[in-house]
Amino acid sequence: MQMEKIQEKTSQIVNSGLFRYFILAVILLSGVIVGIETYPEFHARFAHSLHLIDQTIIYIFLVEIILKLLANGRRPWDYFMDPWNVFDFIIVAVCFIPHIDTHYVMVLRLARILRVFRVISIFPKLQLLVNALLKSIPSMGYVVVLLFLVFYIYAVVGSFLFANTDPAHFGSLHTSMITLFKVLTLEGWTDIMNIQLYGTADPAAEYTMKPVSYGSVFYFVSFILLGAMIIMNLFIGVIMNSMQESHNDLQKVLMRKHKPEPGTQTLLKDLEEKIDGLKNDIQKLNEILKK
Repeated sequence: MQMEKIQEKTSQIVNSGLFRYFILAVILLSGVIVGIETYPEFHARFAHSLHLIDQTIIYIFLVEIILKLLANGRRPWDYFMDPWNVFDFIIVAVCFIPHIDTHYVMVLRLARILRVFRVISIFPKLQLLVNALLKSIPSMGYVVVLLFLVFYIYAVVGSFLFANTDPAHFGSLHTSMITLFKVLTLEGWTDIMNIQLYGTADPAAEYTMKPVSYGSVFYFVSFILLGAMIIMNLFIGVIMNSMQESHNDLQKVLMRKHKPEPGTQTLLKDLEEKIDGLKNDIQKLNEILKK
């Protein structure tokens, strides 16, 4: 009986909004502390205070784990059914490892900043966005394959056409692919094109020389239209489609949650029939009394 009371109390605490937002605040504070540690001068100045705050945060996380274990009552192992709980447990356990002269423990301790990703579970809209991105990954794979084929074909053509005039950008296949990636970002692509257009890397050639060949214009413009304008928009289309699917799935889940169970529907129907019967009986009784 005592165990049931403890489970009920801890369950109320763990599932309360106040507790969730408090833990979220502590998680964000933990991330801020880790960020401050990257500033050596500031960290050296407030090392003692930061250490105390860090230790307090770790013990708060430990209390959170204990409360969640108690909230599962006689089945504490159910706590480890949630991947986030397993992640929290590992991070907190690593934080209690004594100081060892190795960089691996430091890396694992810094990994507690990943707890900030739990913000996703608190904001439904953010969760919807992340679910949409995860759902779009398989479809994005096909778009990536298509983009790679376009890159490969244009890189091969560019290496054959422009290797002599511009070996720095098109001297080899991998160099050409890197150059095409720069072009795809639309940052400074006209400078790369002008080298082929005027046959020199001189920036003033655009104003002092006549174009040598217009073939390079077709090469770069067609690549930008195909790569940046069409294929990149496919990425956006895939994400938007996945977001719509995630939104529909979320609506179905909410409808299921608010929809009464079959047994409840039958019970409500029986109650309605009995109420209607009582109304009829009362009406008949009133008619008899009037007579």
